[in-house]
Amino acid sequence: MYNLSDLETFIAVVENKGVLAAAREQRLSPATVSHRLSKLERELATVLVFRDSRRVRLSPAGEIFYTRVGAIIEALRDAEHSIGARSSSVSGLLRVTMPPWVFSKYVMPKLNEFEQAYPELKLDFLITDHFVNVVDDAQDVAIRVGKLNDSGLLSRKIVNNSRILCAAPSYIEKYGMPENLTQLSEHYWVCLPWQRQLKLFDEHKKIYTFNAKTRFTISNSDNMTQAAIAGHGIAIKSKIAINEDLKNGILVEVMPGVMAQDDAPVWFLRPQNSLTTRKTDVFYDFMKSLFLSCE
Repeated sequence: MYNLSDLETFIAVVENKGVLAAAREQRLSPATVSHRLSKLERELATVLVFRDSRRVRLSPAGEIFYTRVGAIIEALRDAEHSIGARSSSVSGLLRVTMPPWVFSKYVMPKLNEFEQAYPELKLDFLITDHFVNVVDDAQDVAIRVGKLNDSGLLSRKIVNNSRILCAAPSYIEKYGMPENLTQLSEHYWVCLPWQRQLKLFDEHKKIYTFNAKTRFTISNSDNMTQAAIAGHGIAIKSKIAINEDLKNGILVEVMPGVMAQDDAPVWFLRPQNSLTTRKTDVFYDFMKSLFLSCE
């Protein structure tokens, strides 16, 4: 029968993307790692990992087994720590997806401090503005901005936030500051591809809808900010993403209060069936601390 060491070695092979790297991490010989992996597959009567001379890849069964076993081992380590039977270090791999502006503006400047506090914790970041299915893409944590759909994910709010319209002073100087929605609809916009249909409040608080007039769209929120700063058009931005640019006059707010859907909190999400672990807790505390100045 397989044992805990065999399971930990399987996890190490997956998270280190190979037998040799897993052997180095576990301070074992590559032969021992291969033996444990083969023993586990033999006991389970299924292939967990496809492997060749260069890389390993999980089988469909291996993906399911890795997700379930990884969570169980993490919970076991936390249980041992809670009764003083394990050291206080937080270890393992944490997969996190978040938008580019959250990573560049808030996470990256403080990441060294987090790494120093938890040197045995590995982070795998998936940085994208596109929707990521947390379960299908095997993410432990997702940082999302905006209204949550009923996704079945466990959620904790990190910070309140709102979306605003903004533009560079150079753009306003060239094209003028819009004073009503008709004028606004005639301006150029820099948008994420899915932002092109705009819903705004008119003076009677009725929703006014129009398609943004664009010369190009950008699929990255940081690049979109740079395009707005360069004077290419009006942008919809999270206010906490551009606070410094607003304070320094690099960007100016356009027609405050017209956004029909301006509420955009920052959320910490994880799969519904995932277990609470110390690594997710310390990362939540880290993310919460980054936004204290915004509250």
